[in-house]
Amino acid sequence: MSDTTHLPSDLHRATQGPLLQQRIPSGSAAINDSSGSPHAQHYQYHSNTNNSLIDNEDYDDKVATRRSRIYRWIVILIMSISGDGWSYEASVMSSVLNLPTFLHHMGYEKELPNVANMLIGPIYSLGQLIGGLIGGYIADTFGRKMTLILGTTFTLLSTSLLIWAPDVYVLIGARVIQGAAIGLLILGFQVYTAEVASKNERGMLSGTSLVSGNLFSTFAAAIAFGVTYTTGNWGWRLSLAVSFIPSVVLLMLLPFVPETPRYHYQKGREAKAREVMVRFHGTRDGKLTAASEAEFDAMIAAIKYDQEASNIGWSAFVNTPAARFRTFCALSSQLIWPWAGQSVWTYYFGRVYRYAGITEDHTSFAINLALSVAMIFTSLFGSWLSDQIGRRLSFLIGIGQAVAFMLVQWALAVLYLDSESEIGSGSGSVVGYVFVSCYFVSQLLWVAFFSPVVYLYLTELFPGPLRARGFALGNAVSMLAGFVAMVTAAPTMDALKGWVCVMAESFKYANTHTHYITHMC
Repeated sequence: MSDTTHLPSDLHRATQGPLLQQRIPSGSAAINDSSGSPHAQHYQYHSNTNNSLIDNEDYDDKVATRRSRIYRWIVILIMSISGDGWSYEASVMSSVLNLPTFLHHMGYEKELPNVANMLIGPIYSLGQLIGGLIGGYIADTFGRKMTLILGTTFTLLSTSLLIWAPDVYVLIGARVIQGAAIGLLILGFQVYTAEVASKNERGMLSGTSLVSGNLFSTFAAAIAFGVTYTTGNWGWRLSLAVSFIPSVVLLMLLPFVPETPRYHYQKGREAKAREVMVRFHGTRDGKLTAASEAEFDAMIAAIKYDQEASNIGWSAFVNTPAARFRTFCALSSQLIWPWAGQSVWTYYFGRVYRYAGITEDHTSFAINLALSVAMIFTSLFGSWLSDQIGRRLSFLIGIGQAVAFMLVQWALAVLYLDSESEIGSGSGSVVGYVFVSCYFVSQLLWVAFFSPVVYLYLTELFPGPLRARGFALGNAVSMLAGFVAMVTAAPTMDALKGWVCVMAESFKYANTHTHYITHMC
């Protein structure tokens, strides 16, 4: 028997994060808390049977009643109405910014000039950065529900401004508010789900917001496709108004949703925390199962440990080697998506389609609609798959396929599309469809493998007391990188054309290689 101090397995998971257990070898390792006193911890991949009730999800599934499980799923599904802000926002705004009627309303002909487009599109990322940072404080101070309530209220305000928008300046302001709203909603939902869902269902339930976002994106894309045949302003306004539906529904249902057990306990309400825990994981007679009782006790132990070790401040992100490694893993994972080729396609898809020789508006909007429909099913499949094959494999497949397809797009662009003297002529109309198809297929695989796990890295790597602020930091890194990528996308493409794919691909490869070598995924 080792003389090291053994902490409960869930306490280890809360302080180090489940993803890191895949990297840390078995054996003993000493780390220091913020006070400098050593705490030896024994890392093992497998616990023995007598001490692993909390890890035995099969046991929990057999004992817990169907009623509590269904209740847990319904609550999270209600929360998921907030949607995945990125997929909905990207689909709606990319369509609206390319609608002829909208462009005419704003006083432009075929497309927005680079300066206006760079402000209207990417400025959303700065708004989300602000919203995410504020959301970390709100979630820890006023609760996960309040974060969602505030985000929903901002969504209603921004949507109203977007529909009314008489000029570009109002549009830019509305986009900032919209970004802040989505930053709050994503953080609130992901943190809530991480603290309520069981371990073996966390990936699937976390991905429900992605499915929800794609559902509403499809409605908006269908409307946008339909209004390409109209000449009035009501069409693009109706497309934007779709976001009223989930916002109003969520705002009406949130008062009936409980706060998380962890938040209640952190605020000194242990009895309420237990009551909510029973509703989410209890038996028919109102008691916790053996597994959920052990999980509840471990949650309390983890909170007390972090409080006694002063492991709840901002310094806890960097005060030990393990903390610095954990923070590096989580934040670096958020730098991938901005450079995955989506930046050009999102807000400049009209220009990209014309570059590929597809000049007919109805065709380009029909392709976008088809992609939105297909993404509903791939996001649903991907959310389920992440719990089956693990986060790391999903992460690597998502990035790997994107690199492969981007290389094909680069070859097509450099060898054929860049050489066309006239857009839409010669091989452009044929090769262009292959070029666009590569993005279509790659985006479906991206949504199936990468999108469901990117937020899980933030919620699962950081321990409970740091989860909201850690998510906020990750969101800030992600949105800042996204803003830079989207602002530079159009002028870079104009200057380099096909070579822009090489720049994005090389950045992605460097990140993938780093993740693979250090086993961070």
